[in-house]
This record gives sequence, structure tokens and C-alpha cells, in this order.
Amino acid sequence: MAIRRSPDEPPPGDGSRSSGALVQLSRYGPIAGAYAVFQSLVGVLPSSFSADTARYALATCAGLAVGIIIWLSTLVRLRGNSPRTGRGAADDEPHPVPAFGPGRLAQLMDGSATALLHCRSAVDDPALGRLVGWPHFLEEGEEGQRATAISTAYGLHITLILDRTNGLLDPPALVDTLWRLRKSDGGWAARTGGVVSRPEVTALVLGALSQAGADPQRLREGLDVLEGMLVPGVDVEGMSRTYVVTAVIRGLLRAAPGSPSLGRLRDELVAGVVRDADHDDLLCWGYSLDTSSGPARQGPVSVAHTAHAVLALARLEKVLGVDDRARHAMEQGVTWLVRVGTFTHQTEHLRRLHPAHGADHLLVRHFTAALVAKALLGVEPMPAADPPADPADPALALVAQRRAHLAAAVSRVWELQQEGVWEWDDDRQRRPVWMTYQGLSVLAAHAVHSCGPQPHRPSA
Repeated sequence: MAIRRSPDEPPPGDGSRSSGALVQLSRYGPIAGAYAVFQSLVGVLPSSFSADTARYALATCAGLAVGIIIWLSTLVRLRGNSPRTGRGAADDEPHPVPAFGPGRLAQLMDGSATALLHCRSAVDDPALGRLVGWPHFLEEGEEGQRATAISTAYGLHITLILDRTNGLLDPPALVDTLWRLRKSDGGWAARTGGVVSRPEVTALVLGALSQAGADPQRLREGLDVLEGMLVPGVDVEGMSRTYVVTAVIRGLLRAAPGSPSLGRLRDELVAGVVRDADHDDLLCWGYSLDTSSGPARQGPVSVAHTAHAVLALARLEKVLGVDDRARHAMEQGVTWLVRVGTFTHQTEHLRRLHPAHGADHLLVRHFTAALVAKALLGVEPMPAADPPADPADPALALVAQRRAHLAAAVSRVWELQQEGVWEWDDDRQRRPVWMTYQGLSVLAAHAVHSCGPQPHRPSA
């Protein structure tokens, strides 16, 4: 069974393998080039050329110049040619919406199911019993490493999206594994998080368990633990982060839409907005929700975190109803996302100190194109067809811009998959389970958004 394409047979238009080679060239090519030029000039310059000092000085300068040229040219190639690295030329050009066509999305989803089944691990843990699920990367599952709470929760979400007509992915076993992976304090943590449960991981797992129809009594017990983590002062560092607050909101909306914490979390998310002076003081979000500088402060901004916040506010509105301040911040966030227009991946390091257990670390990677697409799809339905052109109507112009940016985001998501699996674009070329969930959920939501008869256009 073919889970991954051969490295020497890349799919058309996919620069992942060449990008990896360019990354290595950017690291070692300049050094090799500079040394080669230095050695060559030392050997060919005449010995009468102002003694050895001058010869070595000239050779060194020439070598450095060549090294710098190689380094700069490699960076240009990386930024301009690879669809997997940051903001390049592709971000400035319109992306056509992927033509799913008959069977294309179904074929992709079949690839996702095949990869998940092939890479699922089943390990008999001496303390916890049989654990069926996924480690952080699919490659680790192939190696037989133990399942983690985060990846198994995302794998369960993927299983529900795929809606297989057979039980090969075994959702009951995944649910049982997640309960077995609970910490002694009743919640869940990342594999790098030690023994203390954390709200963002606990909310993720409870959200997946609730969607899979887990035992209501056990869910209530888990939710009580989660609510205890949300008490002000319990997790000061975590609850000051946009990512953590929005992750908790998403999990609570799935598992406990009547939670009294949701209204407070919405207020905290809105209070944490920043103004971007480079884009007409539009409201957006950064990594932190720090409000010590006053309301709507200026500070570092982030596309990924703005998308997280917009999506969370959109989902909250469907449950809690319209809040004017939240609606205003959400609409400004959407306009900011469209105006900025980038999809660069982002990485966030969350470090917490615990008086009894020391520090735990969480490295969060943000699949920005997927987050932006989810945010734009989640705010409110947009017409699938282009609105009538009317330069005098700014509302119609904004709808057209949003549709174009959604098309670009969805296209970027589609470009980054191979046979239904997504791969983080670093030099390790590993395939995290969470990234396949993000990509697959975007394409499924966009397919639902785009589904429907084309509007009838009477002939002239």
C-alpha cells in the first residue's frame, strides 16, 4: 500500500522535497563555497603578491563574498519557489479554488483513512493497559510508539469526519484509550507536559469524547476537573494566551455548551484585542491576552491567533447569541485577516512553572492557512458565487475580497497534502496527526459550503 510518494517522484507542483534540499543547501552550501574559493585563490595567487598576509586576506574576502551570494540566492529560491515556506510570491497571487470534481475529495479522504489505519499503534502498557491510537507523528505510529492524548483525540476527530462505513479505525478503542490516558488529577496533558493536567489538552480530549458519544457521567466528571482549571489564578500563564483560551472555548462548546465559563472567556478574549497601527488600527489578536496596557492596546500581532480568536467568537455567537463588542471585534478581525493576506506557519512555546513538579513545556505549531480558512467559513455564510460588481457598495467589495482570500487559503491547504496526509514544512518532514485533522476538516467544511446548485443565469 502506498502511504507516501517516493522522494524521487514528487507530485506535480509539490516543492516539499526540493525545499528540503534547499534548506540543507542554505545551511552548508555557503560554507563549502567560501572554503573552495579561499583554497583556490591561495593556490593560484602569485607569491609576490604583497606577501602571504595580502594573499590570505584577498582569498578570505573572496570566499566570504561567494558564500554570501550562495546564501542569498538560496533564500530567494526558498521564499519564491516553495509553497511550504512562509510568505513567497504565491501569497501575492490569486489561488484558484481547488476543483474537487467527482471523487477528488473522496479519494483524498480514502488516503487519510489508509494512512491513519496503517500508522495506528496498539501497545500494552504495564500501568495503563492496552492503548490504541496515535503518537504525535504518523511515523512514530509506524515504529510502534505509544499513543498520546492529543494525537489520539485528533485521530478520533478525523475518524468522525471520515464517517467510515466500516469499523476498522475502531472508535470505541480510541475512546477507551483516551480515558486510560487521564492523569491522576482527572484531566489530560501533552506528552511533554509532565503529570499536571492542562486546560487546553483537557478541553480537546473532552470535546472529542463528547462528539463520539462517550459515557455522560464520566464526561461530567472530566468537565468538573476542567472547570476547576479555569478558576482565575489557577493557570495564570496558560489563561493569558490566546491559543489556550480559544482551545478551551472550542472544547467547552462541544462538550458543555451550557458552561457558565463561556461568557467570561468570551469577555476575556474580546478584552485582549490589539490594534494594528500598520493596518488602520484594525482590531486583531496576538499571542497574549495581556490587558495591563488598557483596552485595545497596540502590540505584536499574529495571523494565526487572530484566526483562532475569530473562529472562537463565531462559534460562541451561535451558542450564546450576539454580543455587540464581540461582534465588532470579530468583524474587524476578519477584515484584518483579509487585509494582511498571509498564511505563514507560526510556532509558539508555552512554558509553565509548577511549585511541586517544575516546568512543563508545550510547543504549539499553527497551520495558519487552515486556521484562516476555518475563521472565514465560520463567521457567517458567504455566497458561493461572485456578488454582482458594484464599486459603490463597500459591503459587496468586502464579500468579494473575503471569498478570494478564502479561495487562497483553501488552495494552500490542498497544496500541502500528499494522499490525504499533511506534513509540517521543516527539515524533518514529519507528519503530525493534528495537521491532517486541520487540513481535512477545512476541506470537508469548504465542500459543504460550496455544495449546492449553481444559480440559474437566463440566456440573453
